[in-house]
Amino acid sequence: MPFAFFASGAAALLFEVLWFRALGRVVGNTVWTGALVLTAFMLGMALGGVLAARWARQIRRPARAFAAAEITVAVAGSLLVWALPGLEALIGQWLSPLVEHSTALAGLRLLLALAAMLVPTTAMGMTLAFGVRILAHQDTTRALGILYAANTFGACVAPLLAEYYLIGELGLRGTALIAACLNLLAAVLALQYPQLPRAAAPGVATIFRSPARLLAAAAAAGALALGLEVIWFRLLILYAPGSDTAFALMLTIVLLGIALGGALAPLLARASFAWVAAGSSLAVVAGYLVAGPLHIPGPPELVHYAIPLMLPAAVLSGSLFTLLGAELRAGSENPQPAIGRLTTANTLGAAAGAALAGLVLLPRLGIEGSLFLLAAGYALLPVLLIDTRAVWRSLWPVVPAAAGLLFFPFGRMEMHLAEAAFPYRLRSDAKVVQVTEGPTTTLQILRYERFGGAAAWRLLTDSYSMTAIDRYTLRYMQLFAWLPLSLHPEPRRALLISYGAGNTAQALLSEPRLTQLTVVDVSPEILAASRFIHGDRDPLQDPRVRLVREDGRHYLRTRREQFDIITAEPPPPVIAGVVNLYTREYFTALAGRLAPGGLATYWLPVKQLDPSGARAVIAAFCHAFPDCTLWVGSSYDWILMGGREFKHRPSAQRFARLWRDPVAAPRLAADGFEQPAQLGATFLADAAALRGWYGATPELTDDHPKRLAAEVVFDRPLEEYRQWLQPERALRHFEDSTWVAAHWPAELIRQSLPYFAVQPVLNGEIPADPVKSLRDVDTLLRHTDLHIPVLWLLDSDVTEQEIVNRRLANDGAERSLRPEYAYPLGVRALADRDYAQAAALFAEAAERNPGQAGALAAYALCRAGSPRRAAAVKGANFLMPELRCWRSP
Repeated sequence: MPFAFFASGAAALLFEVLWFRALGRVVGNTVWTGALVLTAFMLGMALGGVLAARWARQIRRPARAFAAAEITVAVAGSLLVWALPGLEALIGQWLSPLVEHSTALAGLRLLLALAAMLVPTTAMGMTLAFGVRILAHQDTTRALGILYAANTFGACVAPLLAEYYLIGELGLRGTALIAACLNLLAAVLALQYPQLPRAAAPGVATIFRSPARLLAAAAAAGALALGLEVIWFRLLILYAPGSDTAFALMLTIVLLGIALGGALAPLLARASFAWVAAGSSLAVVAGYLVAGPLHIPGPPELVHYAIPLMLPAAVLSGSLFTLLGAELRAGSENPQPAIGRLTTANTLGAAAGAALAGLVLLPRLGIEGSLFLLAAGYALLPVLLIDTRAVWRSLWPVVPAAAGLLFFPFGRMEMHLAEAAFPYRLRSDAKVVQVTEGPTTTLQILRYERFGGAAAWRLLTDSYSMTAIDRYTLRYMQLFAWLPLSLHPEPRRALLISYGAGNTAQALLSEPRLTQLTVVDVSPEILAASRFIHGDRDPLQDPRVRLVREDGRHYLRTRREQFDIITAEPPPPVIAGVVNLYTREYFTALAGRLAPGGLATYWLPVKQLDPSGARAVIAAFCHAFPDCTLWVGSSYDWILMGGREFKHRPSAQRFARLWRDPVAAPRLAADGFEQPAQLGATFLADAAALRGWYGATPELTDDHPKRLAAEVVFDRPLEEYRQWLQPERALRHFEDSTWVAAHWPAELIRQSLPYFAVQPVLNGEIPADPVKSLRDVDTLLRHTDLHIPVLWLLDSDVTEQEIVNRRLANDGAERSLRPEYAYPLGVRALADRDYAQAAALFAEAAERNPGQAGALAAYALCRAGSPRRAAAVKGANFLMPELRCWRSP
C-alpha cells in the first residue's frame, strides 16, 4: 500500500497544479479568486472524508473502494484539464452579467470551481480512510503514519517533476494524462494488496477521548499548517522572484517536512500530541530567528533560506495529523469513520487557515505579526485536549512554548525588507519611504532624492522591481501610449492592463480627445501607491478613469465593450501566474476587444527572457495580430504593436498634434521625443522581419507555458537582442518595411532617418563618466538641435532640472547654496547651446570637482571661441585631446 499511496499523492499534486492553472484562466487570477479555488478544492476533499465516514459499514472490500476512487480521480481529473480551456469563453459570457456585482460574482466563481472539481476532489478525500481500512491489521498510528508519509512523499516529487520536466515536455494536457496513469497505477497496486484480518482496537494511552475536541484540534492544526505555509512563502519571495519554479521548490520542502513528520509519528507518539504541538511552536519561532542572509560561499539559493525556516516546523506539524488519528481511532473497531471525520476536519481547517492568512492576517498583522500569531496557535493547541484528570500536567508543554514566544524576534522583518531592497539601494540617495504588506504582495516604495526633491521612484514588490519612475522607464512606458495615440485618427476609449506607477496612464490621459480610460489591475497595494507618489496629480483621480480591480485576462473574457487603444505592461511572464497574459489565446482575446481600426501595444521584456522564449511570445502575438511590429522603448524593454483592421495613415500635421498640445508636448520632450520624427527611430521590425526571426518557433500557448524559461534571470546573454538594436540594422528595416510605407506619414519617413543614430544614447548606452560622453555631446551639439540626449549624456534630465528650478525659486538670491546647482545648470546651458553661460557654471562647479566639471568648462569655452581661457581652466587637461581648441605644450 505505501507504493500505491506514493503514486496517489504524486497524482493528486499534479492534478492540483493543473486544475489551479486551468481554473485561474477561467475565473481569474486574483488573490480572491485564488482563495475561492483553494476553498472549493478543500471543500471537495472534506466532502470525501464525510462520505468515507458515512459509508464505512457498507464497504466490505476497501481495496476495491480505494481503486474506484483512484479511477474516478484519473478520469474526472484529466477530463477537467482537457475540457476547461474550451469552456473559458463560454464561462466568461455566463459571468458577464455579474461583473459589476462583486459578491454575486464571487459566489458564482466559488460554485463554478466547486462544480468543476467536486467529483475528483471528493474521490481524493476518500482515499486515506480507505487506505487505513485496508491496513486495519496494523497498529493505527503506524498504518496512518506510513500511508500519510508515503502519500506526502509522492506529493513532494510532483511539483518539481511538473515544473522541471512534465509541463515543459508534454504540456498541461499531457501532464494530466501522466497524473491519470499514476492514479491507475495506485488502483492496480491496491487491488493486489491482500485483505488481512483486522487488528484489535489499539490500547494506546490517550490525552482526552472526546471526538469533538479531537476534531477541533485537527481543524486547528490544518488551519495553522496552511496559514503558516502562506506566510512562509510570502517571506521567502523577498529573497527570490516568485516564479512557478520557486513556488514548486518551497512547496516541495514543506511537503517533505510533512512526510517526514508522518513517518516519524510512531516515535513522536511517545512524547504525546501536546509536546509535539509545543515543539511546532518553538520551531516556528526558531525558524524565523535563523532564516535570512547566509554567509556561505557562492550566491545563496532559495533553498538555503527555505530549509531552516520551514523544514523543522513542517516535520513536527506534519506528525500532528497522524497522532490525532491514532487518538480518534482508539476504542473503535473500524478505523474508516474516524479517519474520514479527521480528514474532513483537517481539510476544512486548512481551507480556512489559508484564506485567513492571505486575506486577513497579512494585511492586518504583516508577515512578522502573522508568524507570531501562528506560533502562539501551536502553543495553545494542547489546551484543546486537556485531560480533566490531570489539568496541570496536560498544560506543562505550553510552558516552554510560551517561553519561546517571549523571545520572539520582533523587528527582524526590517532585515528581510532591507535584503529585498538592497540591490536597489546601492545609490546613496535611495530611501525606503513606505512599506505595505497586503494580501497580494509586500510593497516597498523607494524614493531617490536629488537636491531635496524626488528625482526618481521605484516600486518593489517582494524581491522584484515591478516598476519605476525615472528617465528610461518613463520613456518606454509612455511610448506604449505615444505610438498608438500618434497613429490613431480618433482615440476615444482606451484600456490599460496593469497600472504600475501610472506612467502609461499619465501619457494616455495627455490626449485631450480621450473620453475614457479603463484601468485593470489586481493589486490594491500598487493602486494605492499611485496617490502616495503623484499626490494631487494622481492619474487615477482623473474623472475619465474607470478603475477595475480584476485579472486582465478575465476582464477581456467577461466584457463585450471595445476599445480604440489597448496597452498592457504586466510583470514578466516568468513570474508565477503571469504567463497567462502572454499566450496566443490571451492575445487573441485582446485582439477581439479592439474596435475596428484599433491598436494594441504590449511589453516584451527581452532582457528577462531567453531568445527562444522571446520568439515564442512574438510568434503568439503575431498569430493574433498579423500586422505585428516591434519597437524599442528603452534598451531591452521592447514593445509589440498590432492592430485590428488598422488601415489609417495620418498626415504629418495630424501625427504631430500631440507635439502642439500644452500637456503632452513637455512629456514627449522629457521622454526624448522632442520631434515627431524621433518616434520613427524606435522602429525595429515589421511582421515580415519578425517572421524571419521566430521562424518555426512554437508559439507560447496555454497548454505549453514552459516554452519560456522557468526562472527569472536578469543577466541573460544579450547578443542576439543587441543585433536588433544596431542603428544601421533598425534603419534598414524601417526603410524596407511595407508597414512603414503604408502607415507612417510620408513626410516623416525621411525626417526619421537621422535620428536612428541618436538611439544608442536614448537606450542608455552612456559611459558612467560624463567626460567620456563628450564625443557624443559634441556630435549632438554640432549636428542636431536636440536637448534631452545632451542632458542624459551628462547625467541630468528634465526632472532634475525642475527640482533645481524649484530650489532656486525657494532659495531666492542666496549665493551660499549656489555651488551645488552649478553643474546641472551648466548642463542645461550647454544643451541650450549657451556656451558662455555653461562655461561660467562649469567653472564654478570645477571648484568642487575639477576633473569632470573642469573638462566641461574647457569644452564650453572652446565652443564659445575662447581657446586661451579654455586652456587655463582648472581641470582642462581632463578634456580629451581631439576636443581641445588649444595647442598642448
